[in-house]
Amino acid sequence: MEDYHKYFDHLELPHEAQFEDIRKNYNYLKTLYSGDSMEITALNEDFSADLRQDYLSRLDDAYEKLKLLLENNKPAVMPQTAIMDEDLSQWIKNLNCFTGAALRSVRERMGISLKDLYAVTRIQLEYLEDIENEEFGAFRAEVYLRGYLVEYTRFLSLDTQRVLNEYMPRYRKWVEIVRAPH
Repeated sequence: MEDYHKYFDHLELPHEAQFEDIRKNYNYLKTLYSGDSMEITALNEDFSADLRQDYLSRLDDAYEKLKLLLENNKPAVMPQTAIMDEDLSQWIKNLNCFTGAALRSVRERMGISLKDLYAVTRIQLEYLEDIENEEFGAFRAEVYLRGYLVEYTRFLSLDTQRVLNEYMPRYRKWVEIVRAPH
């Protein structure tokens, strides 16, 4: 799912704004930055014609994307947690251990892409992949991996403490092996 937050931000609106507010702000900002208003005249040294044109282009794009989205009655913002059905909940309870592969399986069974997960958690796609592939070398310190796992599990509505208790020992073991004197 595309991240629509940036479009609301371009239009200087809260993410829950309704179409009428979007239209009003778009028209106001378009008028403000298109003409020779006092506000723009004062910024001319810092806001070149090229920058202004780029801004206006992004403004048009944001308006068109949100207009299309709201015309199709789609939610503009990803839910902050995923919804889990009873079958998946039972499958998770029967998991022996939360590995990276298990986390990937849960995410995929929920129909959530890594991009969807990124849109909510703001964890870079590479780190999400590294968590699922258990590429521990990507994480400079345990605190980063732990924080990412907390956000990952919150979004998927998983038992965060269970995931940490089952996943982090493998990371710590990897650290011991890598840091062991050779």
